[in-house]
Amino acid sequence: MTKFGAVGVFGRANAGKSTLVNALVGERVSIVSKRPQTTRKRILGILTVDECQLVFCDTPGLHAIKNKLDAYMHDEILSTVKGLQAGLYLVDLSEPKPEEDQSYLAQLNPESGMPLFLVLNKSDLVDVVTIAKIRDQYAGFYKFEQVIVTAAARDKGHDEVLAALQQVVPEGPYAYDVDAYTSLSEREIVEETVREVALQRFYQEVPHSIAVQVEEFKERENGKTFVEATIYVEKESHKKIIVGKGGDGIKTLGQIARQRLNDLLGRDIFLQLWIKVRENWRRDEQWVERLGYRKST
Repeated sequence: MTKFGAVGVFGRANAGKSTLVNALVGERVSIVSKRPQTTRKRILGILTVDECQLVFCDTPGLHAIKNKLDAYMHDEILSTVKGLQAGLYLVDLSEPKPEEDQSYLAQLNPESGMPLFLVLNKSDLVDVVTIAKIRDQYAGFYKFEQVIVTAAARDKGHDEVLAALQQVVPEGPYAYDVDAYTSLSEREIVEETVREVALQRFYQEVPHSIAVQVEEFKERENGKTFVEATIYVEKESHKKIIVGKGGDGIKTLGQIARQRLNDLLGRDIFLQLWIKVRENWRRDEQWVERLGYRKST
């Protein structure tokens, strides 16, 4: 018999959730940057191994709701809890915030019966005394199935995480093809990849207000895949920073994104990028939905 389980990945912003999901799946599923709240949607990473299929639901990090986009991300977190067979709750050992984590955990419904594993991440940044102290402190916050210590960026503890999940998920048929590694469409992969490169290149200059929308995606007779996408920012000054002197900034961004997409999609991409200003789009519910952030049903 095969096993199948949907696994929610929870935790505060910047706890390392996306890095862990990518490491477990073995593919770049969720985008990663140093900026908190990089993940906006539930991203499904799929791993099929040893007659067991695990679907990891990478969720946005918990944060204060300041605009319509924040409200959408909060809804994504709460909607993910429904229908899970297991969950992982990540804590950044180098920067724990017990009060915030305790409040977050209370929202995950301790009475649901879902096995929830406490994953103490970034163990390479602290000593064993700190790890033991935090482990004891968090033990009183929730009835965790097990505590696992990891360093997601250094591939430490991943085998233990997978073994623990395989033990608790039930028997059942696979929901996805055995070769699948993400539920994202190719258009979504393009949008997330371009946004990742933009966040990584302009981390210091541009706030977390970048959105990307694919306008056209089609095959051409020359064998290339033509992709046209628009980058949205909230201020004219942000646009100028990304465009750069003589257009060098957006040109370099496009070159890096194109190379990543060639590797991810296994095809020759011709990527054309535009950049537009849409002031305060994160506060406009219609624009939040237009840019792909629609509430779960």
